[in-house]
Amino acid sequence: MPPPRILIFSLAYFPFIGGAEVAVKEITDRLPEFEFEIISADVKNFWSKYFYPFGAYRQAVRQHQTRPYALIWAIMANQAGMAAALFKQRFPTVPFLLTLQEGDDLDSLNYRLRLLGPRLLGVFRRADSITAISNYLARWARRMGARCPIMVVPNGVDLEKFSALGRPASGWKANPTIITTSRLVKKNGVDILIEAMRFLSTDVRLQILGTGPEERLLKQFVSRVALDTRIEFLGQVEPSEIPDHLAQVDVFVRPARSEGLGSSFLEAMAAQVPVIGTPVGGIPDFLQDNVTGWFCRVDDPQSIAEKVNFILDESNQDLVQKVVNQAKNLVSHNYDWSLISQKMAQIMNNLMTAAKPK
Repeated sequence: MPPPRILIFSLAYFPFIGGAEVAVKEITDRLPEFEFEIISADVKNFWSKYFYPFGAYRQAVRQHQTRPYALIWAIMANQAGMAAALFKQRFPTVPFLLTLQEGDDLDSLNYRLRLLGPRLLGVFRRADSITAISNYLARWARRMGARCPIMVVPNGVDLEKFSALGRPASGWKANPTIITTSRLVKKNGVDILIEAMRFLSTDVRLQILGTGPEERLLKQFVSRVALDTRIEFLGQVEPSEIPDHLAQVDVFVRPARSEGLGSSFLEAMAAQVPVIGTPVGGIPDFLQDNVTGWFCRVDDPQSIAEKVNFILDESNQDLVQKVVNQAKNLVSHNYDWSLISQKMAQIMNNLMTAAKPK
């Protein structure tokens, strides 16, 4: 018997990647029992994502009529979800799985609702099952009127890549290094992290990994506050290279203003790097203050500096090591991609079984 065919609607895919695209690849690579296909937008074409719902829907219909799909899977409640909802309306017996990967704050999500209106509401109401990467997004789905089962299935970490990094001992040393790995967008608070460097010893260095629309402004800000010699922009780094960078640093910080989950936090925790974040969005699902990491206040550079100094203080190293160990254990038990992939497989199989004629 041929494997079930599953169609994925996603605005972006490799090589244009973020957390959602990485999740799709990590999951599908581990599920050879399914045949996956994907329809994505042309990210180089500005208008492509706006026409995506109708173009992707028409392409999906043609492909389904040639070789039927057993399930459709939409990545996020955006134009990808709208394409899936149109397909579901045309073929109501094909199960529709929606995965929420959004990282925006509620104001941005509500703006999306005002912009897209009933079409977006239809994404939630036509889905047969919803997975959300955090409790924050699961609550949003309920507020949006979802009537189907909603399960929290987080993004994960490839533990094999982070398990034996040989990290240096914690504590203050010559030129301790902070790292942040993220898209350079306002929501990730990189500007606040840069500002925090002004409240830290001149020995402390910062590495910024990633690119994005805020990059030019951030570099200008660094020059304006005369931090060029202490802050290094490393640009886009391949996911396979992230473990090597984490192995060489002392603290991970992302002072996010909003966050759906934050896979970069989980990678740092798996690499046994002390983590500082903000209590927003899905971050509290895994980050507990003084238990698996440390919270700083939103938009507060002095709060970041206080937490960094605490982590680097030699007198606090027993507690820091305890927190780091607890963080790694949490990731190992709850955020392994192999475990998460099997959860997704079970959800998909249950949906396909329920859709079979009795």
